[in-house]
Amino acid sequence: MSNAFKDLHDENGKTHQTTVPDTRQQNGVAERLNRVLVEMARTMMRHKDIDQDLWADAIKTAVYIENRVTSRARPVGKTPYELRTGNKPDVSHMRVFGSTCWVVLHKSHIDGKFGNKAAKGVFSGYPDGSKAYKVILDYGKAVEARSVVFAESKVREVAEIAEDFPGDEVVEGETCLRSECDGEAVVLT
Repeated sequence: MSNAFKDLHDENGKTHQTTVPDTRQQNGVAERLNRVLVEMARTMMRHKDIDQDLWADAIKTAVYIENRVTSRARPVGKTPYELRTGNKPDVSHMRVFGSTCWVVLHKSHIDGKFGNKAAKGVFSGYPDGSKAYKVILDYGKAVEARSVVFAESKVREVAEIAEDFPGDEVVEGETCLRSECDGEAVVLT
């Protein structure tokens, strides 16, 4: 504990109580939530046989889901998202974590007339502050994309998906493919 942290408590008239090491039961509510999130993440990863390297994405997705579902611990029919914002959450965009998906490429990103129309990857969550999906492409690059086709139940060929997909979905002006690795953004309008 720093002096600044102690001063903050003193200013607000709060008493800081610490727990004894290795006694998680003293911090029951937080530990229960941690256990729920870890179990959710573990289940999501096992369901699609996802590598354990993606545990952080799984936990973040579990938190995203937990904030949009009801619980007996909250007022009847209310979600944390609803309690914070006053609006019911829209869950129609939610997808199965770890699903095979294809990021639909704009014409300017297709290599020639017979180039791939989509890049195959694995769905790994919902980026903060964005109406997009986080996808880890097969060659390891993590991107955020709006135009994504999911194969949640069975994998189909890219050609079939490209034919079934009605075209680039445009929401709020443009579709963006952003790399987390290098921070650059490529606009796919």
